[in-house]
Amino acid sequence: MITSPEISRIALPVSGHLKQAEIMHKLITGDITEYAPTRDNSLLYQTNECTNTKLRRGELPSDSFVIPATQLTVNGSVLFVDIRNFTMFADQLHGEEVVEFLNTFFERAYEPVRQQCGWAVRFLGDGMVAMFEPRAEQPDDHAERALKVALLIVLAADSFRDWIAQRFPERKFPQFAVGIGIHSGEVMICKIGSGTVIETTIIGDTVNIAARLQTMTKVLGWSIATSRTCASIAGGRFQLGRGGTVAMKGETVQIQAIEVIGLNPRTANTSDSAFYEKLGQSVAVNTAIFELAREQADSMQNHYSGTGSTFETILQDQPIELEGYRLLRKLGQGGMSEVFLAENLTTHTQQVLKLVPTTAIDIDNDDTLQRFLHEFALISQIDHPNVARIYQQGFTSTHAYISMEFFPGGDLRCLISESPTPQVAIASLLQILGGLSAIHALGIIHCDMKPDNVMIRRDGSLALADFGIAEHSDVTRLPTRPGEIMGSPSYLAPEQALDLPVDERTDLYSTGAMFFEMLTGRPPYKGSSVQGILYQHVNLPVPILPVGLERFQPILNRMMAKSAAARFESADAVVEYVISSGLIGNL
Repeated sequence: MITSPEISRIALPVSGHLKQAEIMHKLITGDITEYAPTRDNSLLYQTNECTNTKLRRGELPSDSFVIPATQLTVNGSVLFVDIRNFTMFADQLHGEEVVEFLNTFFERAYEPVRQQCGWAVRFLGDGMVAMFEPRAEQPDDHAERALKVALLIVLAADSFRDWIAQRFPERKFPQFAVGIGIHSGEVMICKIGSGTVIETTIIGDTVNIAARLQTMTKVLGWSIATSRTCASIAGGRFQLGRGGTVAMKGETVQIQAIEVIGLNPRTANTSDSAFYEKLGQSVAVNTAIFELAREQADSMQNHYSGTGSTFETILQDQPIELEGYRLLRKLGQGGMSEVFLAENLTTHTQQVLKLVPTTAIDIDNDDTLQRFLHEFALISQIDHPNVARIYQQGFTSTHAYISMEFFPGGDLRCLISESPTPQVAIASLLQILGGLSAIHALGIIHCDMKPDNVMIRRDGSLALADFGIAEHSDVTRLPTRPGEIMGSPSYLAPEQALDLPVDERTDLYSTGAMFFEMLTGRPPYKGSSVQGILYQHVNLPVPILPVGLERFQPILNRMMAKSAAARFESADAVVEYVISSGLIGNL
């Protein structure tokens, strides 16, 4: 560990930490029935600082083997942990306080590493690298041990926040959070240096990938990012969250990443189930704190970059390169992203790439990246013919991207411009309702139903797309800025215009507005300003259809009722009405 002879130990009430450490030890030893260090010499894998200090002081006999052979290759797991935005803490700490701060945290972070038969390779200022080698009796459990340690380090961060509050009660620190990356594979253990300054380290692609995953937690917004390789080796006890693809800098390799959010008990009736729940809660809290810490750090960066940044200008002029894809042409650009038609170089198929730059986003004033990740998390759950297919999410050093289905037939607006017949309009409505039924069944509310977001395949079938502002009924709504309207004014439900809670019936209102436009060629309300259109959505009656389309007025009245309670209760209910009322047969 980092040491300083000038610092004396400060007496603080740490009973809570000691109790937690005791429980951790009990559970760890319960999961690992027999503690067996991978090597006999207890000094073998001390930190480089400790080992080198003892060598310089002559405290180790000349024949002590404090390092392994010159080179040894094993299959193991590598863990990188980093204190998020540590400079914001260090700016308020004196030199000796910095050392105390780091020592206190890494003492807690290293304990589960030791207990899980791992060793600390090195401490990198505000980070730590740990290695987990195979054990003779269980050669493949290194991944399981590494992921357990990751969760326990997040738990240690949870208790460390209490230590910070007690030790520095007057300091205005940001909330403490960590980011962790883990990968499993072939690792070379070797010694570097000469004379008395010899360092035991690890090298290889596995190390680089683990480091990259840890770095990308800043972009992903995850507490723990591991490779799918590691998660597969670790077994099924781990609770996994979001997934994505991480590109390695300067290489064609893309790593399939997965978020680790918890650990299931070995048995359902274990008396320690509350502890496992605490693990999951600690990850959730760390992730939430991490988002705030990231915004604060980026605020500082944006302050120094200034307005009209030359960096941003250069970035815009540079060609965008994504491993595995060839960009063919730009399809469009919105406030949240750029959209390109691209060729997948593996499948040789055309796909749509939705890109968000990660290096030039003003996170203090723009929640673009959060909504982008949110979109993938929602749409990736859906497999339905009337919902756009999404293939993968990935990250490069400059961009986050989503690859999705390409629609050569354009969107519903193209169909509306051709003045579709009532038969085509009702058939299109039924397909849209099929897509809504699928997403609503998963608790997803689209919130931006409009012709531009209903895509047409080559065979004429329709699919819902662009879930950038969609919401899940079981989660907190994403924040909006004062005066910001999320959605398209011509199709906005009254509750959206009034910034009230939304549900499935909100999408039905917007779909009704689209149905009106399919039948008439114009949106239901027009105005010279956004405020004027929103006023009509809230206060004016449902518009009357032209002569000859009267039979569709009842379904339109219920879909576009001002009160959500007066609308159809679900997309399936609308479909049942269309069938039972004979609208299809009367066409």
